[in-house]
Amino acid sequence: MAVTIDATAGGANANSYITLTEANTFVEAMIESTDVGKWTTGTDDSRNRALTAAAERLDRERFLGARATDTQARQWPRTGVRKPDTYVNTYATGFPFRISEDYFTDTEIPDQVKRAQIELAVYLKTTRMESASAG
Repeated sequence: MAVTIDATAGGANANSYITLTEANTFVEAMIESTDVGKWTTGTDDSRNRALTAAAERLDRERFLGARATDTQARQWPRTGVRKPDTYVNTYATGFPFRISEDYFTDTEIPDQVKRAQIELAVYLKTTRMESASAG
């Protein structure tokens, strides 16, 4: 049975953080290598399987904050997670002083998570899945 990607942020049936189209766009911009070259071989189903396997693996990591809802399938989106490099010296205005733009929203998936999923999916497709189909 073919794998269909559901990349709905916070979705109860989401199995990926990114769509195959987003992944392909990112891979096209990567430095050409054997792994990147193999990403384009095979079927969309093999790439979808790599993306879902990568999302499953990423979800075993421990992330800051808490899941945005109790019904979401993936670890992201999360609440209470500050964006990297948004530190502002707030002692002059009173501490603590939080700027809402400094935090990921309850519907936002960080680019770092998406990039990690894509890079892991490329690796999985070229090392694990290709060797499994060859054997």
